[in-house]
Amino acid sequence: MLTLKQIEAVYWVSSLGGFYAAAERLNATQSTISKRILDLESFLGVEIFEQKNRAQLTLKGRELLGDFEKMLELQNSVVRRVGNDSSYSGRFRLGVTEMVALSWLPALIRAVRHVYPQIVLEPKVDRTTQLWPQMTSHRLDMVICPQMHAEDHSFQTVQLGFMESAWMCRPDLLDDRKGGLPIEDVLRLPLLTYSEGSLLHQRLLTALTAARIWHDNTIVCNSMIALAELASAGLGVTYLPREYFSSYIESGNLRAIQTSLLLPPLEYTAVHRSDAVSLRIAEIAREVCDFGRPQWQDRIAAPARGSVQGTQAARASGSSTA
Repeated sequence: MLTLKQIEAVYWVSSLGGFYAAAERLNATQSTISKRILDLESFLGVEIFEQKNRAQLTLKGRELLGDFEKMLELQNSVVRRVGNDSSYSGRFRLGVTEMVALSWLPALIRAVRHVYPQIVLEPKVDRTTQLWPQMTSHRLDMVICPQMHAEDHSFQTVQLGFMESAWMCRPDLLDDRKGGLPIEDVLRLPLLTYSEGSLLHQRLLTALTAARIWHDNTIVCNSMIALAELASAGLGVTYLPREYFSSYIESGNLRAIQTSLLLPPLEYTAVHRSDAVSLRIAEIAREVCDFGRPQWQDRIAAPARGSVQGTQAARASGSSTA
């Protein structure tokens, strides 16, 4: 007889690379995991794992793994559709863009695990154009990304919040001008832009084309952090999320440029399946969505401010007793 426990054992041994890890994940002993797999191999009449390396799938095992994953996903789908309490312990595959990962993904994971302590979260970070096909092919359960106009109406969408960006460059590269600079003057510098295929890149190109501006001197990069560092090094002008990179402005490494070309903020959404768990996670995402500066910068800044204040207090105390 074929059981879901047997299929789970195969999946987790293959995913985690060993019987011990699979046993830990499934709250079972290694001998129990081994017996489930042996019983399954006996029932099917095929070897699923190699004899010499029991964590290595055979050719037939690799063929069956895709079907096993679909069976487990169907089980998870049934549970998610009827349940929304803390007992949910299945996988949840979440696709996010880089800015979500940099800013509030940790807060989202923490909040989700508070509601669903046994959930197995599988975040994937990529561009929207790469995540969306995985959503439509059922390889992801939710995508958090800028709003798209061609979204699949078979999924539900929850509006999360807005991310405002600004033109930035090293302070000494452009002169200040009251009322801002024409975009033509700004783009005399090399343009440091996010990777082609991203929605931010596409919107920027659309805005430049509408303004009848064509720019050939461009450096393309698939990392927002790298773009900020390149701009800080004086290699050009870039368009970055304002709040997250505010520390670069405060430190004097970058300056926000007022210019004639302004793009509206990007609206982020959570696109998800229509089940209770997905809906609850989308609601959690709306609650914690925050594209502000990273928390680690605040934690570093706070002790620094405290140490300065403490030093001043100590000096004042010393002078009063002298």
